[in-house]
Amino acid sequence: MKWTHGLLAASVSFVSINSAFAQNTVKLYGVLNAGAGAYQLAGANRIKAVSSGDMSTSYWGLSGTEDLGGGLKAQFALESFVGMDTGAAGRFAGDAMFAKNAYAGLSGSFGQLRVGRNTSQMFVSLLLFNSFGDSFGFSPTLLHYFLDGRDIPISKTARLQNDTSWRNAVSYISPVMSGFRVNLQGALGEGVGKASYAATLQYFGDPFSATVAYQAVGTDAAAPTNGQREKTFNLGASYDFRAVKLYAQYGQIDDESYGSKLRLYDISAEVPVNGSGKILAAWGHSKVRTGTFAGIIPLWTGNTHKTLSLGYDHSLSKRTDVYAVYMNDKIDGLHDGNSVAVGMRHSF
Repeated sequence: MKWTHGLLAASVSFVSINSAFAQNTVKLYGVLNAGAGAYQLAGANRIKAVSSGDMSTSYWGLSGTEDLGGGLKAQFALESFVGMDTGAAGRFAGDAMFAKNAYAGLSGSFGQLRVGRNTSQMFVSLLLFNSFGDSFGFSPTLLHYFLDGRDIPISKTARLQNDTSWRNAVSYISPVMSGFRVNLQGALGEGVGKASYAATLQYFGDPFSATVAYQAVGTDAAAPTNGQREKTFNLGASYDFRAVKLYAQYGQIDDESYGSKLRLYDISAEVPVNGSGKILAAWGHSKVRTGTFAGIIPLWTGNTHKTLSLGYDHSLSKRTDVYAVYMNDKIDGLHDGNSVAVGMRHSF
């Protein structure tokens, strides 16, 4: 009888432990993207290289949840970029260990509340509404918004002052209701600069989806008139015709510190092929505003930047795909840039 009681107690303890683990989960996940090719932006030298993150930025992460009862959960995420070409931790020299995300928060029927380093909601809207997604190597959308400022007649390292993630941030993500979702985000200045804030409204439907996004970012200390804000507005939409899915975006960036403005257009398409592949095409156009006529009418007479990307992406499984892409990059007054690359992407 004592042995039976002991076995029963052990069984109850085992069930309790399993129940506790069932309510607390930690996941390891990520995306690894490696490619090789010849890369060249307009006005730049052609470079043959092994690359990391042509089609998706390589990273790994840990996330977890704890069931607090009543539908409320605690959550966290730690996500680090990784250079597949060198093995370095981070995309660039100086990247923090968890530069992609590092937050704790709560989730429930109200949505999600996150505090810490958070992915920019403007970046999320941009990647959702172009056929190349989060491809910093070949998406005209991301190239024109984030990476290249050479056609702005002011020394500046990027179109947008902020990174794809905000530090010192508080983010709210609503649940999807009747296809709509609201995202709110703020980053505290912490005594160094102005606070930043953003808001997006997204609609997810079939076959139509859309987004409207706005952010105002406190500019960096190197800006000529530090303390101003950079204001960005973006509209995006997609329509799935089944035989082809079309995307379109329009945006403006108004940098109060540098006195520059940019107007951006992007159209792209995704064509399914044989159930396991897709043809990708994207075109981006941006132009800098150089001034106004009579102080009222904007004059968009600055350099024009045009980018065309064509590619094929083939799925080998649900988690692995291979691709080949060509990109032509043009800026007024500079020689064309032509890039071609092949690569493989694996998620886990």
